[in-house]
Amino acid sequence: MNLIFFQNCISPHQIPYIKECLNDDRVKKVILVVPRIDYTERLAMGWENNDNLIKDTGIKLYLRPEDITIKQLFQLPNSYFFFSGIRADKYIFKWFQMSINYKIKRGIITEPPNVYKSKPLWLHYIRFYLQDKKFIPYINYVFAFGPLAVSYYNSWSKKWKVIPFAYCTAPKKKSKEIKYNNNINLVFVGSLTKNKNVQAIFTSMQSLSSNTNLHIIGDGNEYNNLKKTANSKQIEKQVFFHGKQSMEKVHSMILDYDILILPSHYDGWGAVINEALQSGLYVICSNKCGAQALLTDSKIGKVFKTQKELSQILKECCIHIEDIRKNREKRLSWSKNISGEKIAKYFIDNLVTNQTITEPWKEKI
Repeated sequence: MNLIFFQNCISPHQIPYIKECLNDDRVKKVILVVPRIDYTERLAMGWENNDNLIKDTGIKLYLRPEDITIKQLFQLPNSYFFFSGIRADKYIFKWFQMSINYKIKRGIITEPPNVYKSKPLWLHYIRFYLQDKKFIPYINYVFAFGPLAVSYYNSWSKKWKVIPFAYCTAPKKKSKEIKYNNNINLVFVGSLTKNKNVQAIFTSMQSLSSNTNLHIIGDGNEYNNLKKTANSKQIEKQVFFHGKQSMEKVHSMILDYDILILPSHYDGWGAVINEALQSGLYVICSNKCGAQALLTDSKIGKVFKTQKELSQILKECCIHIEDIRKNREKRLSWSKNISGEKIAKYFIDNLVTNQTITEPWKEKI
């Protein structure tokens, strides 16, 4: 078979499994069609340039090709075509609409609808009904990131196959020995916005022991407010702001920490959770993060719904910090289940059978 992916850009959170598809005997070609290599704003946030992600992989890249080239791709026999959503980008939507003229096997790879603040779920239902419901008969597969996406797309139709899916990140080599001390080190990585809800960690820290530190990696418009809040809650000596760092530097830094917390009001996925698990960290996230799907084993991490639950989980983690540290190598070993190789096999298996396939990340440590 041939696999053709239409994506917003070269995604470092999908390339690891896309390139591994080429190592599967069932796949002949992998083609990637994108309107751009990178997003400028992501580079500004410290993301690495994506130019080198597909070099020497065997993936054929088309960068904003002419329409005639797109039409030729749709005529490739024994091919599956995947779009990063229907309206993820004006180019993606254009190419998706062009594909309707061809009798092909078609799928979307998509996050859940963004329900943060002024975007309630009922508005998404209305928009989808008015704009996209007509496309359902043309879509065979929905690879949905996280349980919120799975439930949303399952609610629309039984005619398409909705498959739980996961982003994956390339594993980094362990670059240094991990040395623990008497401090318990929490870490948050991400943009400092209201959506990321870092304030929730501050609130919970007030009931934790003074040897519990929080390291914040990232920058954003909430930086000054968070500084003021840390002072007002009298935890300023336990909170360390490290600013924006390159992704390579982030990997090196988080090796020094025990627990990653992602308390977002909304995150379509939250790839930093993958990065943390591949570094052996314990992970806590809100039930509004798509990557909560990875935390099905309490030895890997936990999901919270309320502020009270977050506080209770953190208290338990502090009490059992030695067990969390002892299980670090087990989490590192388990993280192979979210590797490009495992995700690629799961992806292709779902294309060649109608049977239900257990997600690799549901394996216990």
